[in-house]
This record gives sequence, C-alpha cells and structure tokens, in this order.
Amino acid sequence: TVHVTVPVDETVKADLDAWAESRGVSVDTVLSQVVEAFVAERREIETAVAEARADIAAGRVHSHEDVVARLKGRRRDWRAAE
Repeated sequence: TVHVTVPVDETVKADLDAWAESRGVSVDTVLSQVVEAFVAERREIETAVAEARADIAAGRVHSHEDVVARLKGRRRDWRAAE
C-alpha cells in the first residue's frame, strides 16, 4: 500500500468527513474507493479509444449520414410503438 498526500480545500475536507461518517467508514476508505473507481474508468476509456482507433485503421467505420439515418429509423420505430 502506498500513501499519497493530496491538498484539498477545507470545505472539501468537511464534505469528505461528513460523507465518510454517514457511511461509517474512514475518509481514507472513501478516497481510496474514489481513486480506484477513477483509475478503472480511465483504463476503460483508454481501452475503448484504442479499440476505436484500431477500427478506424481497419476501415470498420460508418458514415455520418448512415448513422443519422439509422438513428432516425430507430426513433421512428420507437414512436410508432408508443
């Protein structure tokens, strides 16, 4: 485990204290969970971007016009089903 010191505004610290207390956990636990979630989300985004770039390089793309037409068709079908 590594410990990191992060400067925060006093108001933010008070909010963190209140949030942690309301959940019965420490501020360290709250911050650890938040950082882990952020890092996991960033990894997912970076993976998705890499996959998208590979799709573009391989020519697996759709024109803007095709996408708009498909979405309009879905909207039309959705409205007809109401």
